[in-house]
Amino acid sequence: MMGFNHPHCEQVAEAIQSRLFFQNRLGTGFLTTVIMLWYLFQIGVVFLGWDKELIQWMFTTESFPALSPGLFFAIVSHALPPRITHLFGNVAFLWLFAGESEQHMRQAEVIAFFVITAQVAVLIGTAVSGESTLGASGGILAFIGFYSVHMFLEHRDEFEFGALTSGSPITTPVRTYWGIVLVLTPIVLIPYMLGQLAGLLPVGRADIVGHLIGFLFGIGYAAARSRIR
Repeated sequence: MMGFNHPHCEQVAEAIQSRLFFQNRLGTGFLTTVIMLWYLFQIGVVFLGWDKELIQWMFTTESFPALSPGLFFAIVSHALPPRITHLFGNVAFLWLFAGESEQHMRQAEVIAFFVITAQVAVLIGTAVSGESTLGASGGILAFIGFYSVHMFLEHRDEFEFGALTSGSPITTPVRTYWGIVLVLTPIVLIPYMLGQLAGLLPVGRADIVGHLIGFLFGIGYAAARSRIR
């Protein structure tokens, strides 16, 4: 049996520590903290029996073009009652993909990228469907699209695909496997979204539009950024 002093174990431990403490990921830390705290508040609203309709009007959009604060706060909020697994899934994916993207963005750029992308996704999703409970999903999918395309265009030599077939699993860095998994995430994500569009997977119309807008925005931003550079 391999001991905990195995090189891969050390690499994994260091990677987890750097991500848990947001080392070189302060923009991601800010976003995930704000969204996590708000989600906890929303969960509290449900269990404490507070006025859910008021919170819903203030922090998610229910009608368009009627203006409500939810048109702007929906980027960090979610419909009530929330599905807890979905909320924490949002936070986990944001923590993961925004954190990896931040290695190629400035801190302020990470925050602005999320806010702008999520806001555009909410507004378009609301205009199309009349309501939006999108939450952070549009911004999160934008990071997934950005990271995959950016890495493919700018850093594909770092993946060392040949190491997976010709190299030793012991000497191949964990980051090689990790990077490949992250970059290939859209291979799973795109069929999933197509299934939503085709009606094979149940999801609201605003969510479908918002998810696609966010994902395509991230891809477009990565491509434009690469061309400018």
